[in-house]
Amino acid sequence: MAAPDQITHWREKIFARLVQIVLVLGLATAIPSIVQSLREGLWGVVVVDAVALSWLTALWRLQEVVSYPVRAMQFLLITFAVGVALMLQVGPVAHTYLLAVPCLAALLVGLKPAIWLLLAGAVAIVLTGFAPPPDPAAVGLSDDAALRASIVALNYLFIAGILTLSCGVLLRHLARSLAEGEQLAFYDPLTGLPNRRLLLDRLAGLLASSERQQAFSAVMFVDLDRFKTINDARGHATGDHLLRLAAQRLSEAVRKSDTVARIGGDEFVVLLAHLAPDLAAAGNAAQAVAEKIRAALAQEFEIAGQGYGCSASIGVTLLPRYGQQADDLLREADTAMYRAKGAGRNGIAFFEAAMQAEVERRLTLERELGQAIEQDRLHVVFQPQFDCQGRLHGAELLMRWERDEGGMVSPAIFIPLAEEAGLIVPLGLWALKQACLAQQRMSVLGLSLPLSVNVSPQQFRQADFVQQVRTILQEHGMEPALLILEVTEGLLVEKMDEIVARMNELAELGVRFSIDDFGTGYSSLAYLKRMPLYELKIDRSFIMDMPDDASDVVIVQTILAMAGQMGLRVVAEGVETQAQADFLAANGCHALQGYLLGRPAPLPALLDLLAAQAALSTGAAV
Repeated sequence: MAAPDQITHWREKIFARLVQIVLVLGLATAIPSIVQSLREGLWGVVVVDAVALSWLTALWRLQEVVSYPVRAMQFLLITFAVGVALMLQVGPVAHTYLLAVPCLAALLVGLKPAIWLLLAGAVAIVLTGFAPPPDPAAVGLSDDAALRASIVALNYLFIAGILTLSCGVLLRHLARSLAEGEQLAFYDPLTGLPNRRLLLDRLAGLLASSERQQAFSAVMFVDLDRFKTINDARGHATGDHLLRLAAQRLSEAVRKSDTVARIGGDEFVVLLAHLAPDLAAAGNAAQAVAEKIRAALAQEFEIAGQGYGCSASIGVTLLPRYGQQADDLLREADTAMYRAKGAGRNGIAFFEAAMQAEVERRLTLERELGQAIEQDRLHVVFQPQFDCQGRLHGAELLMRWERDEGGMVSPAIFIPLAEEAGLIVPLGLWALKQACLAQQRMSVLGLSLPLSVNVSPQQFRQADFVQQVRTILQEHGMEPALLILEVTEGLLVEKMDEIVARMNELAELGVRFSIDDFGTGYSSLAYLKRMPLYELKIDRSFIMDMPDDASDVVIVQTILAMAGQMGLRVVAEGVETQAQADFLAANGCHALQGYLLGRPAPLPALLDLLAAQAALSTGAAV
């Protein structure tokens, strides 16, 4: 709710309460006044009080019909009219009524109407000064001093009570709203822990106090492992319950003087204040607390009678160090946490300067990679595939990236980086277009050769991936059968039915599929019979020690036999020795790829190979 709406809401609540109070107080003060006025023959006072009470009762009964601004202004007019009428009847003793009007107006409708009513009251006082003075006997309503004092006191209580209660109710609502606002501004609504805003404030204070007291403190970044899997599988209600339980365990694992905060998702930060005066002792103390937290979170969470395992990866950094700021500390702890997660999860890692250097290097690479994709500064090479008779069978498109300063970045680095940075989709589309452009070059020369292009699971899961492939093929006029999409077994871990359906759509276009790095991913082979596959690629890890390693020999022979039974072609990757090539040929492998036969090279080199083979075929035919 916006601030003006909130104030209007408060005013309406105050006014509703105020009308009830005024009715009660009005009856309590007006009835004695009316009775006394009847005795004294002050019919004007009787009429004023009766009209005011009737009017006020009507406002109370019509609160659901008449809008708040109209009712509030009428209430102020009642009070103003009563004040003026009583001044004419009983004299200056009625000034208290006029005094109440601008005060109530400021509370109920705002400052500007209050100022106008303040001026109107002053004008009324001046004008009533010209009226004939009231009967001296009527000014006090009685010669009885006690009764006169009582009447004046009742009128004072009436007006002062209205003002006091109105201000009190307003301030009480204001205090409650400020408390609620502070809770929303500084605390996480789900767990009740401090949020990022309050955490940064406390972290800045801890940094300053640690420097003053010359004591080392620690910042721990805690990330729950497997939380996303549980949250997606069991729903947000279960996920939220697990986060509350994790927050409780974290709070119980540290001292009351420490801070546990939730900064978003399944990420928590713990501040351990003033652990020790020397770095080694502080590190040992932080290690002990981190291990206590890791053990606490590793215990199974029971939710609705079911147990959930959700360990934690914890990154730790110590403070103070020269030049550190609160944001620096959070970044360092976050970096260490990712190191712990990368080491296998459910572990603890301390920040080191080398980690930060690695993070900064990756950020630089990520930025430069995005620019290279946008500016088309990547290039492709092709590694040929040969059948066992030495004929060119196909080629795999591979990406290369040379940075502006001249250094080459390995695909083993920039491909995972692209996946983490969300750049793999535009990078994959660029690779598909390069395959089509290569086919156009071949077509001009009267040549053709199937080209294999790797597709990441992230790219393949795009909802419009099929349409993207269809559009690229049509724009470049490429024959779909000449495109082989290499996918990994990891693609099938999630939403297998959806993935297989998407593959079938592409297969209907004529696109063919190859399982890359076969044997290293998905543990079940049941997917093979469901997928529209063309070939399997035996991972190089099974080839490199052949034929000397008996285990690899058995694995390769099994894959070849299985593929033969299913009618699938097989390509062996990483062939680097003649012994490997001979073994594969003897066991019926359809194609070989590796440095023994051909290294990755630019498109002109591939075209030369293809043209030479075409010339040999033509000569043999003649």
